[in-house]
Amino acid sequence: MRKLAAIVFILSIITQSIFAASPSLGSIIPRGGKRGTEVDLNFNGDRLSDAVEILFYSPGFRVIELTPGGSPKHLKVKIAISPDAELGEHLMRVRTKSGLSGVKSFWVGQFETTEEVEPNSDFKEPQSISLNSTIEGILENEDIDYYLVEAKKGQRISAEVEGIRLGNSFYDPYLAIMNMDRFELSVSDDTALLLQDSTTSIVAPEDGKYVILIRESSYTGNGSCRYRLHVGSFPRPIAVYPAGGQKGSDLKVNLIGDPMGKSELTVKLPDSGVSEHKIFSQSDNLLSPSPNKLRVSNYPNAMEVEPNDNRAQSTIVKTPLPVALNGIINKDGDHDWFKFTAKKGQRFILRAHAKSISSPLDPVVNLFGPDNKQITANDDADNKQDSKIDFTAAVDGEFTIRIRDHLGKGGDNYIYRIESEPVSPSLALTIPYFGRADYQSRQMIYVAQGNRFVTRINAARSNFGGDLVFEANDLPQGIKLISHGMNSSINTGLISFEASPDAPIGGKLINLVARHTDSEKNISGHFSQPLDFVLGAPNNTVYYKTHAKKLAVAVVEEVPFKLNIIPPTVPLVRNGTLGLKVVAERKEGFDAPITVRMLWNPPGIGSQPTMQIPKGQNEITYTINANSGAALKTWHMAFMGESTAGNGQILASTELTPVTVAEPYLGMKIEMAAVEQGKDGVVICKLTHATPFEGKATVKLLGLPAKVTTTEIEIDKSTEEINFPISIASDSPKGQHKNLFCYLNIPESNTLIPHNVGHGGVLRIDPPPKKPAPAAPKKEAPKTVAKVVKKEKPLSRLEKLRLEAKNK
Repeated sequence: MRKLAAIVFILSIITQSIFAASPSLGSIIPRGGKRGTEVDLNFNGDRLSDAVEILFYSPGFRVIELTPGGSPKHLKVKIAISPDAELGEHLMRVRTKSGLSGVKSFWVGQFETTEEVEPNSDFKEPQSISLNSTIEGILENEDIDYYLVEAKKGQRISAEVEGIRLGNSFYDPYLAIMNMDRFELSVSDDTALLLQDSTTSIVAPEDGKYVILIRESSYTGNGSCRYRLHVGSFPRPIAVYPAGGQKGSDLKVNLIGDPMGKSELTVKLPDSGVSEHKIFSQSDNLLSPSPNKLRVSNYPNAMEVEPNDNRAQSTIVKTPLPVALNGIINKDGDHDWFKFTAKKGQRFILRAHAKSISSPLDPVVNLFGPDNKQITANDDADNKQDSKIDFTAAVDGEFTIRIRDHLGKGGDNYIYRIESEPVSPSLALTIPYFGRADYQSRQMIYVAQGNRFVTRINAARSNFGGDLVFEANDLPQGIKLISHGMNSSINTGLISFEASPDAPIGGKLINLVARHTDSEKNISGHFSQPLDFVLGAPNNTVYYKTHAKKLAVAVVEEVPFKLNIIPPTVPLVRNGTLGLKVVAERKEGFDAPITVRMLWNPPGIGSQPTMQIPKGQNEITYTINANSGAALKTWHMAFMGESTAGNGQILASTELTPVTVAEPYLGMKIEMAAVEQGKDGVVICKLTHATPFEGKATVKLLGLPAKVTTTEIEIDKSTEEINFPISIASDSPKGQHKNLFCYLNIPESNTLIPHNVGHGGVLRIDPPPKKPAPAAPKKEAPKTVAKVVKKEKPLSRLEKLRLEAKNK
């Protein structure tokens, strides 16, 4: 017996170790590297020992060597960065044999990287570095890092930090360039160009040494406050004007904010449908570490002509809308006015871009009609500081638009661009967050061999309606997409990825696309994953985010269970319930509990969020319900199974299973009943049949108050009235009870269809009538009391004589 128990125990351990769980990725160190070089990276996380690939979201990277780090928590990777890899942020994730990690960023620079060497917190003993180098360091609590460079008079000294943009933690870097007398020649805290990150530049006033200071602005750093500091003679414009142009055009722009002065550049804008184009300023073969961004539109520019500070001086827009209005609020108190023509019924979205193009301007836009009366105004829109107006011309005529800064500020870099977009359809796909502020979990698809992975998908339609279909044409070998589309009444649904048992283990970054079912409308949208890398107070405000514009999909090693739904043979009726039987197929030796999670409830359908298949058991019945307004449709529903193997989670989904919502087979009206306490009565229910059924249905009267009893009744398809006998206890609660309804089980296809009907029935319990009051006792007649005549006192002889004398 002991031997058998030992075998079972060993088998359990082996089973747990065979089936690995999906990896997690916490950090990549160092946080960046020079393009055209090879870089050794340390990936830190968990369950990384079976890593086989790094998935890069952008070109220019190649893995030379991938070596487990001697612990499941570490992975060593040597990569080669292409000489033409784009400067700035790139995204990657780890693929293991058992899953996919979350996304982390990696930054590419143009300079050799130098590590910070402590101590370097004393101005008198700064760390010496070469001009045109990148330093990777950490700002601890109350830490200040000093770096020493040498420059010639007239030479540009620029410093730019990647801090909060590294996505490690919320902090606010501060930069200063100082001379050896500790005088700050230039400082930078926050910038419109780089958010909380800083950049600053000077022209060296003399030959000599200069000190670069970097610290956390409030001195509250910690071990996660990493930075990449670029120090060199590279150009650093902080604004570009105009901030966009028409696609395919050659756009001449002014680069503003570099200490060497303004410069001009001609940019060839792309012909494709992108809305944004990056430009890197160049001088003496050196590039700005991060780009300036240009808007790309389908229509031409109109440039402000100064003066245009009031309505009378409005810049006349000669080009019919749509057009992009470009200008600069170049001084405090400045207002810019434009005048344009529109026809009655024309509709445009007037969107003022400022923050979105790295301008410090906080735009306020006012729109006026041909009569010079204000039509509307806007400050912030779409939870952003930029403005938007949905404009429909009520008449033919000339309209004016005014733009200013919310606080009345202005400057050379207070650039704006007001785009007049025609109202057009758009579509965007996302996977909803699994938990609050959780932008990583279950944002990828990893399907075990011979199994399924179902995910919710959100489709944000704008300016159109209609049904959608989903496509994924570049899936890994052995995986197929199963989708039943998304009808026009909903904006979220389910799609399933299924892997064949012999699908080779592998993964790809794919384009997931949704299209309108009417191909002539030419409406489509792509998947994108928001990456809220840095959150902070209040309420998990997003301080830095980017997007991964492809969906990671992988085939992984088999997991020790598979879930199936036994397809229901009967509908889910409105105001009814339906039990879905979920069955687990377990591998030998695997008996761990399996959490079964409802992935999505269609409109009007409800359920509890999870149930559990207990240890060693194989099935549960998961009850769902429909309210009275549930759409009469067939929906496809699925569950996700969650269990553990080793020290991580493993996932497998059921198939997409059709569930049909139908009208109840019968309706019911419960007539009001009134019964005295302590007596018996009847509750009468009138039936109306909608769908015939065979056999006997059972009916229970529910919602009765305490100490009121009744019996279960059977009916058939011919029953038109039910009389429920009820017994009322003498101490049952009196008054009106308005929550009566009936629960029916109607037989069909060897199962039962639960109904809840007759809602709102009323039972009135009355107190017994009062007994007649007993007759009042007769009052006895009062006894007659003989009147006592008082005897008068006889008169004396003298009194008699006086009386006689008086009467004479």
